[in-house]
Amino acid sequence: MDRKIRNILSKLKLSQIILLSLVLCSKTILGQEENLKDSIKEKGFKIKPTPKTNVNFGGAVWLRGVTIPYLQDTPSNKRGFYIDQFRMSVDGDYGVDGATKLIFSSQIRFFSYQTLIHHMWVGAKLNNNHTIKLGVTQVPFGTLPGSTNSFWYSLAYYVGLEDDRDAGIKYHFNKNGWDFHLAYFMNAEYNDASALNRFAPDLAILGDQQNEERNQGNIRLTKIFEDDASNSSELGFSGEIGQIKNRTTSKNGLRWKGALHYVGNYGKWHPKFQLARYVYEPENPDGVDDRLVLIGYFSDIRLVAAKANLLNASIKRDFDLDWWLFDHMNIYMDYSKVYKDEASFADSELINPGAVLRAGPLYIWFDFMWGKNAWFFNDSQNASGPGAGSLNPNKFEFRQNISIEWFF
Repeated sequence: MDRKIRNILSKLKLSQIILLSLVLCSKTILGQEENLKDSIKEKGFKIKPTPKTNVNFGGAVWLRGVTIPYLQDTPSNKRGFYIDQFRMSVDGDYGVDGATKLIFSSQIRFFSYQTLIHHMWVGAKLNNNHTIKLGVTQVPFGTLPGSTNSFWYSLAYYVGLEDDRDAGIKYHFNKNGWDFHLAYFMNAEYNDASALNRFAPDLAILGDQQNEERNQGNIRLTKIFEDDASNSSELGFSGEIGQIKNRTTSKNGLRWKGALHYVGNYGKWHPKFQLARYVYEPENPDGVDDRLVLIGYFSDIRLVAAKANLLNASIKRDFDLDWWLFDHMNIYMDYSKVYKDEASFADSELINPGAVLRAGPLYIWFDFMWGKNAWFFNDSQNASGPGAGSLNPNKFEFRQNISIEWFF
């Protein structure tokens, strides 16, 4: 496996290798930094250029298949297994155990239709309690690493409230069950609101929608209450505030988000619950509807309700397996709903039961989803589910997703 990885790296251009080489402090690589469904440890291989330097390489290949009953059976709509992504990760540290360390982490992902940077940062681990990161990192908001258990995320993700990524500086403190984040983000990950080949949803620019994110502040505080080694409860608060710069009017609007969350870990049972609120107040020119903002990610784009409340609730159960090559399984039920302020807009809802099977480095995800007025559930740019409503605003649409993931 080491030889195969080296062969791949040898074919990359120098610029791509440099791009890969800016990332996280860990002695084992993570599939995605702090991302729920991607916090799977990649095996990778390690090099030690100097006695004080550790560099780790890893990656993953994902295959995916979907069933979408509401699409017409045409050649362009045929669904089967296809390559979801190939990715490479690099991370490492410089220093002496127990002392201040320089740390770095990055990940690049290759899809058939886009290439994107998932994260890319450098930082310092001052000690076991204090860490600083500079670059494209996960925004400290809400339930971390995510609000849900599924491959598909919750509706919070599609409006920018789950696993967001932006460019800035982040401070993290953790001690005695207290966890505190304070962060400043100058802009979204690419500093280009017209670039849609991004991992996380952000304000996007197209046509008369000319709003972009600037000067964002985040604060997050949680407390873990432990009964014993296998039973704990986490309560937390998150807040976010930032500017909305409109390129047409040259005026700055306001956006803010807030959330309260709970996470339970009781043996093999893991419940989660979150209530959130978001508000976008852009300074649009006359004639542009302030009730909607344009959000883009993964080379796609939608109008989204500018003001709403969100509910997330989920439960997961772990099982140890001894069946053929499989050693672990979990099953879960995720639910999320967006309550839009505008009475004429149709609220969004997503119900997602699913399961994950693990066989060493191989993971198989099964999701069975019923969505209403949700992104990718019989909606379009003109009939946006997260916005005013999808093509059938009163009907739940069904999607089935299977993902086969190999981490190396």
